[in-house]
Amino acid sequence: MKTTAPNLQVADVPQDFWVWVNPANWLVRHQISLVGCFTSAGNVGRGKSNLQFLPNPEFTGDVSPFSIGVTHHYTAEYHFEVNRDYYFPDYPSRLNAIYLLRSEAEAEEYRERHMGHVGNRLLKRVCSVGPYAYSTHDSSWVDFLRLNHSCDDETIHQVTQAYWRGVNVEECELKSFGKPWTQSPIIEVLYLGRIDFYDRSLPA
Repeated sequence: MKTTAPNLQVADVPQDFWVWVNPANWLVRHQISLVGCFTSAGNVGRGKSNLQFLPNPEFTGDVSPFSIGVTHHYTAEYHFEVNRDYYFPDYPSRLNAIYLLRSEAEAEEYRERHMGHVGNRLLKRVCSVGPYAYSTHDSSWVDFLRLNHSCDDETIHQVTQAYWRGVNVEECELKSFGKPWTQSPIIEVLYLGRIDFYDRSLPA
């Protein structure tokens, strides 16, 4: 395995991961039951952004609660992608990687913290196939940036930098609404490549 940075791996040696899959999604069912694998959307290339939508620099006025609800998570992803593109161009983009977890225990921790996201998803064990690249990050940084609070530009920069460098939230001092905020780390894997499923069965 070739290590290009402390939290970035490029290799072709088979490695196991865990992934939460939605059996109600027709494409997921097709890929698991018939194809037996997931393949990432691919690498965007060094120094290239993978953003589909860019903020309007001429926007003025108030933002409605509806607009905030629609754009809140994308705004966080926008900041992560801008920082990756400028400072960490060799890392997988969050916008086209497969999200994996390193162990069953970490996958269960993720479920307990993100029940709204995991919902009725099933946990599947997978194995890498062929060449791949992945980076590891504390998902708590994403949780922090998605909170219903506002952050100044410096805070956003520090948060996104720490995420890409592989720093854990609990090692830093954060505040939300003036109060200390922290979480134990749950490490997510941003994976580029192909993964095969050991068990291709899904409920009817």
